[in-house]
Amino acid sequence: MSEFSREILHLFFPQWQGSARLELYEGAKLLYKSLHTRIPFTQIPTSLTYSLVADENILGYSQIFSQLLDTCRVIQEHNPQRILTIGGDCGVELAPVSFLNKIYSQSLTVIWLDAHGDLNTSSSSPSAHFHGMPLRILLGEGNIDIVNCTFSTLRPEQVFLIGAREFDLSERSFIQQTELSIFSAKAINDGDFERLFTMLGRTGSDKLYIHLDLDVIEPEEFPHVACPTPGGIQIDKLRDLLVSLRSNFDIVGCSVLEFLPSGSKHLAALEVVKLLDSANLPLLTTV
Repeated sequence: MSEFSREILHLFFPQWQGSARLELYEGAKLLYKSLHTRIPFTQIPTSLTYSLVADENILGYSQIFSQLLDTCRVIQEHNPQRILTIGGDCGVELAPVSFLNKIYSQSLTVIWLDAHGDLNTSSSSPSAHFHGMPLRILLGEGNIDIVNCTFSTLRPEQVFLIGAREFDLSERSFIQQTELSIFSAKAINDGDFERLFTMLGRTGSDKLYIHLDLDVIEPEEFPHVACPTPGGIQIDKLRDLLVSLRSNFDIVGCSVLEFLPSGSKHLAALEVVKLLDSANLPLLTTV
C-alpha cells in the first residue's frame, strides 16, 4: 500500500472539456473555494487551452485522455477506500467509480442522479461531447482506449438511473436492451422511495456511489447548470433521498458535477454546499 494511502481521497477535478463549456471550470472552482478550508483536496491538473479538437469523435479527446491518466495515477498512489469528487463535467467519473468498483469486488452500486443518461458512445453521440458518454464507458462500451484505462467495468444491474428525463434514441435503445433501472423525478418528488430501496436491497451490496449531476434538480429551483432540463427533482426531495441513502447504505463515493453558476455566483455555490451539509454525507468530513 502506498505511503500516500488514507481512507478518504477528496478530489478537485475541474475538467470542462467534456461539455466544451469553460464555465464549468469556474463553477467547480467556486465549490472548491467554499469547501477547501475544511477538506484537504487533491487537485487534478486540468488544461485551460480553449481550442478543442475532435478526435475519435470526441471533442477535446487529447485533454480528456491525458487528464484521465493523471486521475488514475493519483488514485492509485492514494489507494483510498472512499472518494469525493468536486468536478466539472460528468466525464470525471471514470477513474473514481471504476476504482471503487474494483476494490469492492465489482459489487459497487451506482446511483446516477442526472437529467441525462450519459449513455452515448463516440459513434452514437450527436454532439461528440464526452459528458454524454461516461456511464456507457463505465459499462464497458465506447472508445476502447478509454475503456481500457478504467480500473473495472460495471454490470447493468449495478446502475440505478434516477431523475433522468432526456435521452437520445440510441440511449433509449441501450436502456431497453440492458434493462437498466430507471426511477423518475416524479417518484422522488412524491417521496416514493420504496421500490428503489427494495431493488437496492436485492443487489446484495451496501456499498454505494452517488453521482450527482446538479441538472437532476428542477431548473426553476436551481438553474445553475450546463444543461437545465425541466421536470427535475425538487431540492428538498433530493435532500430527503440523500439522507435516506446515507442512513441505509455505506456511501463510499460521491461526486458533485456540472455546476455553472449564474447571477449571484457565490450564493449559488452556497446553495450547493447547504444541500451537501443538510444531507450530512460522511465524505464531507476528514479522517
